[in-house]
Amino acid sequence: MNFQTIVLVSATCVLAFFPVLTSCNQSDAPAAKTAPATVGSNAPVTSAQQTNSTSASNPSQNKSVLVKVATIDGVVANDEFTRNVQVVQAQRQEIVRLNEALQKADAGAARDQAQAQLDAAVKKLEADNQTMSKTYGYSIMRNYVRVPDVSQILVVLTEEEIAKQPAPTDGSAPSKTLKVCSLNDTQANQSFQDNVQKLQQMRQQAVAAKDALDKATETNDKAYKQGQFDQLLKQLNDANAEATKAYAFNLNRQYQMQIEKSTLYVQATPEEAAAAAKDAANVGAAPSATPK
Repeated sequence: MNFQTIVLVSATCVLAFFPVLTSCNQSDAPAAKTAPATVGSNAPVTSAQQTNSTSASNPSQNKSVLVKVATIDGVVANDEFTRNVQVVQAQRQEIVRLNEALQKADAGAARDQAQAQLDAAVKKLEADNQTMSKTYGYSIMRNYVRVPDVSQILVVLTEEEIAKQPAPTDGSAPSKTLKVCSLNDTQANQSFQDNVQKLQQMRQQAVAAKDALDKATETNDKAYKQGQFDQLLKQLNDANAEATKAYAFNLNRQYQMQIEKSTLYVQATPEEAAAAAKDAANVGAAPSATPK
């Protein structure tokens, strides 16, 4: 597919406290220091993959009936899928905008032009959606769950850190990221995603507690809210310290997830799932499609 490059829907990811996974490799991680978490900061720490209504949740935990439709192997293939999904999502949003503009357009040349733009956008989306369907079993009209199976966590370097990187021998620009961890199986990726959400929630709770403290006026109430905030902040910083120790990760840094292999599931009706299982039994394999 020759879609334009657009960054995929991103999810903010943070790592919380949990034991070091056996699949985590920190050999390439920079020396890490534990910096106290800043409750006033809401900097994104990881941009991850998603598709329309697609999450990185565990299929077994999703209430919908999920059917495997594709295994996407390789960084290039996963990056391409990520970009292409965002492209068709953007096209769908543009169609909504064009349709609204058509409804407001006056009769005559302005309305004819709006209609032509809408027709062209719909035709383009239909063509690209058909290509996505053939390649991945993906359709903009369905909801999906994309599960990372193997991924790398990269820290985004500061300008100062980039300047200290050795100059590449091929004349290219120094890398702006550095690998800090490898997640080499689905369970490790799932644990990462689950704990990311927990630490984010802890920071949000601390931010809310700080806001309540700042608004308190009575002495007793202010002292009570100060105690609440101090406790939440300590828990947050303890969790942040554990993440730094285990993954060279710090809440105040920005990270990216680079997917090397992922599995795509479609949210299906029980009837569709049964039909897929029947078809798979006839060919002796699980329903799946690996893009070429």
